[in-house]
Amino acid sequence: MKNIFLFIVIHLMSFHFVYAQDFPLYGISTQWDNSFKEWYIYTEDEEEEGELFIRWKFTNDWSEWDYELNDESGAIKTKFPRDLSQWELRGNNQIVTMKTRWMNDFTEWKIGDGTVDLILESRFTNQLEEWEVDDKTYGSLKIYTVYEGDLRDWAIEDNLSEEVSFEIKMAILFTVIYQSTPKF
Repeated sequence: MKNIFLFIVIHLMSFHFVYAQDFPLYGISTQWDNSFKEWYIYTEDEEEEGELFIRWKFTNDWSEWDYELNDESGAIKTKFPRDLSQWELRGNNQIVTMKTRWMNDFTEWKIGDGTVDLILESRFTNQLEEWEVDDKTYGSLKIYTVYEGDLRDWAIEDNLSEEVSFEIKMAILFTVIYQSTPKF
């Protein structure tokens, strides 16, 4: 009897862990039309909705952010003060780094946790409304504005493999939003 109970408990816990890690992202939109400090995150399941928001709303400090989605939460901040080319996401006992591939080029990023490393690129260098990860091993992810020229609403085509953690996806999403929108 104890073995059956233990099996059921482990099975339920593993189901929760897998479910919590696999949110196919669907889109992101600003909470307010006149601010890029607070965002709603959408998944394919309409019941699941999260938030991405600047930590210090009233100080105009854009270097620290927080996110929440279902049972997942974490923090994003610059790795070094006043260096916007290197960021860290910390969540679910995982650290994901985001750093530019080339000095002073904010259109191409290397994002990873040491096990999975992906390259995020803007489709154009002068218009940051379309971004893509295209990896032979881990699949693809595209993020683009729903309406051209309107940076408040973004669509996400998430075709990354299950090996790519939610934290890496969140780091990619944050990088796109931060690099593409005005700071007000």
